[in-house]
Amino acid sequence: MAGPHPGAPLAVTNKDVGFSLLNNFKHERGCAAARESARRAGRIFWALLWFGLIAVPSSPAQATGAGGWSWQNPLPQGNIIYTIRFATDKQNGWAIGADGVILHTDNGGFAWERQAAPATTTLYGVFVKDKANAVVVGARGVVMVTENGGRRWRLIPTTIKDHLYSVAFAPGDSANGWAVGTYGRIIATHDGGETWSPQPSNLTAHLYSISFADKLNGAAVGASGAVLVTNDGGNTWTVRTGFGEMPLTAVAFVSPKRAVAVGYAGRVFQTEDAGATWQTITTFARADLFSIYFTDAVHGWATGDGGVVLLTGDGGKTWLPFNVRTGPRLITVYFADNFTGWAAGSDGLLLRTDDGGFQWRRLTEGGRDDLAHIVFADGSNGWAVGSRGRILVTDSGGKTWIPVPSGTTARLNSVSFATDDIGFVVGEHGTILRTVNGGVSWSALQPITDSDLFSVQFVDARAGWAAGAAGTILRTVDGGLTWRQLPSNTQAWLESIFFVSAKQGIAVGSGGTILRTEDGGDSWKSININLKSSLYSVAFADATRGYAVGANGVILRTDDGGVIWHDQEGTTTVNLFSVAVAGRDDVLISGDQGRILRTKNGGDSWDIQPTITSVPLFSVAYRGGAEAWVAGRGGAIIRRNADVGTVKFTRPKLPPVLHGAPKLNTPGNPPQLIVDDGDIPRAVAPGKPIKNE
Repeated sequence: MAGPHPGAPLAVTNKDVGFSLLNNFKHERGCAAARESARRAGRIFWALLWFGLIAVPSSPAQATGAGGWSWQNPLPQGNIIYTIRFATDKQNGWAIGADGVILHTDNGGFAWERQAAPATTTLYGVFVKDKANAVVVGARGVVMVTENGGRRWRLIPTTIKDHLYSVAFAPGDSANGWAVGTYGRIIATHDGGETWSPQPSNLTAHLYSISFADKLNGAAVGASGAVLVTNDGGNTWTVRTGFGEMPLTAVAFVSPKRAVAVGYAGRVFQTEDAGATWQTITTFARADLFSIYFTDAVHGWATGDGGVVLLTGDGGKTWLPFNVRTGPRLITVYFADNFTGWAAGSDGLLLRTDDGGFQWRRLTEGGRDDLAHIVFADGSNGWAVGSRGRILVTDSGGKTWIPVPSGTTARLNSVSFATDDIGFVVGEHGTILRTVNGGVSWSALQPITDSDLFSVQFVDARAGWAAGAAGTILRTVDGGLTWRQLPSNTQAWLESIFFVSAKQGIAVGSGGTILRTEDGGDSWKSININLKSSLYSVAFADATRGYAVGANGVILRTDDGGVIWHDQEGTTTVNLFSVAVAGRDDVLISGDQGRILRTKNGGDSWDIQPTITSVPLFSVAYRGGAEAWVAGRGGAIIRRNADVGTVKFTRPKLPPVLHGAPKLNTPGNPPQLIVDDGDIPRAVAPGKPIKNE
């Protein structure tokens, strides 16, 4: 991904610290102050990502044709969507976004197909001329056009390297268009997008949005309250002031003289003289606003953070606020008429409304809660857990993931099964959940600690351990019926625990902490390896060979059961969150920015695996060969496979149900069909109702 940030140069790349400001499971966990810090970091990260300081190169995955990975959750994909636009027929439209994503629909959004792009960097803006012709702009000066509905996209040379965030054409004029981007960059076309030439803006602030009333009158807005207006088609641009220092993110002309701009902190401005003067409009909304669209001189919509949707019926003078359920980040909005509209944003979310924006329905499938841990018992049966008490289960190798009730809204961090049927999940505030039917239903155990628990592992039907904040280590010897806290002699945050037998185990955590036990956890010895970086995950192939990974690309290996650890030369400096082993030498690692590393020679060399996303990947499950799954932010689950082509997403007539696995159909414990999992209700294509809901 790439993007500008208010007032900041695009100097930070994927190797720098900007991406460590993630609102995820792996950083700053435990105390209330730390969680608040993480929330602030998450907001900063999104600002850096969308407007900013972080300029992320193309995913190596995209550069090599997705490298054999496919999305399992959400569907059709989980990368962020920056712009959604439709042709006047309300059927043909495009949604574009991070990692070169171009999705196309020909039935109003009820089914989407991935289209191949000649450039795989982040794509930010799209303008749809009709169902056959569209223009897309993106990072590093990318401009692409199609004349056949996206079956083929052509890359247009622009000779510029600035990121382009928005593209607009004069209404009713498919020849004259403009695009804006970083450092005040403005380029214009007068031949429908075939050639582009720069226009002087006399401004160095990043520009995020542009709109034209006709081929002469236009406006652009951006960082630090930047506002530019033109009355001669962009030959000259005039800077307007008085908008404060916070970013303005979108602008739209309502009529030849009236335009409305929106920005951070719910700010809305209006002009009635083609941009010569602007007035502040009070909306009582405080959420950051990212997008605005008008269908005529009176009807308009704005969307933003926290699922906020603002509606106006008087040209933008007054706004009525709504909040979409579950509070998604809505980065783009488009309406084909006063009733039919679409919105999109984080985690690949696509929405549709047919009543003017009062009610919204999902066009995507699958949960979007962050997933902290994913495990597979075999090639078919797997589980994933994450935020808001999310538990997902599959018996189809991940082709279908079904949410099951957890009975909690606590963040869940780790899952382990003692037998085929008996399993445990641990999470924040000492949460421990237990299942006796393979994960179909879960019950909470009485907590014995208030500390957050980050990792749980069982070696057999009776012996299990859990580790967490402030050096917390718990043990059970009766299959999880009772737990006892063990002395660890550390206050470090223990992120991962792994036992190779009922006696020998390793725990790793903050500040390079490594603890080792040879008596089942009754006593622990600290292993000093002179490391300050936090370790997030540890796994063993057998009693002697193990691997640990952590912050800043740290990879460690032991060949004596954890007594001595050697630092391995990796190929990245990004944070690595999870390690899984399929054999002594066959290892897979996942981390920040969608990074996946693999070795087949015990770490003598590591290869960066091509993937299809840049989202943080918090967990990896690996059984060798194509049996590899990674999970992370926004509910992302992707699986390794041999062949990935165009992904067609079509809604099933019936909600998915589990088939085939006896342990998921235990007598007296039938699978529960989730009617309402707390997410936005699903949209239903006309004439194809979803039964039993």
